[in-house]
Amino acid sequence: MRTASKPTFRECLRNFIDDLRLGSDKSPSTIENYERDLMLFYRFLAGVDDTLTLTSRKPELLRAQQELDDSLPDILVSEITHHQIRAFLIHCQDVRNNSKYALARKVSALKAFFSFLMRDDLIEVDPMERIGRPKVNPKDALRKHLDRDDVDQLLQYIHTRSKQPARNLALVSLLLFGGLRISELINLRVSDVRFGENFVRVLHGKGNKQRLVPLPDRVMSYLRTYLQEREFPEAPYLFTDRNGNRLSRSSAYYIVKRLVKEVGLDSEISPHKLRHTCATLLLEAGIDLRYIQEFLGHSDISTTQIYTHVSRVKLRQVIEEKDPFDLG
Repeated sequence: MRTASKPTFRECLRNFIDDLRLGSDKSPSTIENYERDLMLFYRFLAGVDDTLTLTSRKPELLRAQQELDDSLPDILVSEITHHQIRAFLIHCQDVRNNSKYALARKVSALKAFFSFLMRDDLIEVDPMERIGRPKVNPKDALRKHLDRDDVDQLLQYIHTRSKQPARNLALVSLLLFGGLRISELINLRVSDVRFGENFVRVLHGKGNKQRLVPLPDRVMSYLRTYLQEREFPEAPYLFTDRNGNRLSRSSAYYIVKRLVKEVGLDSEISPHKLRHTCATLLLEAGIDLRYIQEFLGHSDISTTQIYTHVSRVKLRQVIEEKDPFDLG
């Protein structure tokens, strides 16, 4: 049992975030990221499965997460040790598959939090003194995909803070979870979206070859919301510019790069690297390489592997059963 005089993690976190908002030069997105990472640490300390994702933003899931967080036991900040922090970082690296960049962000959040506790005499020993920052090789900036925490962070930012959340969620989710090329994305027409079947029809390559890309329910929900809210409801193209014309390649590229910058992710992340992220999520889910080849529309004639055609029905069945885009 704790006494009222001993500060708990939950109340200290609230005070820390308020302190950042009132007296620091941290950007709103950085403060939001700190809060997310520290809540992740709190759940880890409480022994709660931290894999629940809020990416879908469905009210029932948000309520479930809030109820879960409210039910967590009080943890005294004075009892947190560097051993627990190391265990958390190892968990993030080995279980959550965090990159060194994501780990470095978490270390920064933890260092700032415990420095705040030391400053206000809420703890006597800083457990972060023994924790170093992960060494990041400059070449790692060229990594080809986002990790799961990055994906969740990006989508949550778009939903809560971006200027056009409906459009941006639809656009980014098609790159992340549909694996579309940017040229395929901007050429999508409203008529290509098949809500009854959870598909989008994609034309690509010479002769406009067609493939049907199965999508998770939440992506279809993003598309439905966007179509209900978009400025030019009669425009034939799915994504349009301010004049109602088809969105240009450069504009779509700029939208993604701007969002990545605002969130504070690796500046090297581009629309094509979101496609790489899609492929990585599929591979990590254990989906056969043949299905991924069909899903992404790959056709590499230099490979020695015989291309195996996968029926669209089987592909959709695999996507639905495996749900590789469950970020938890």
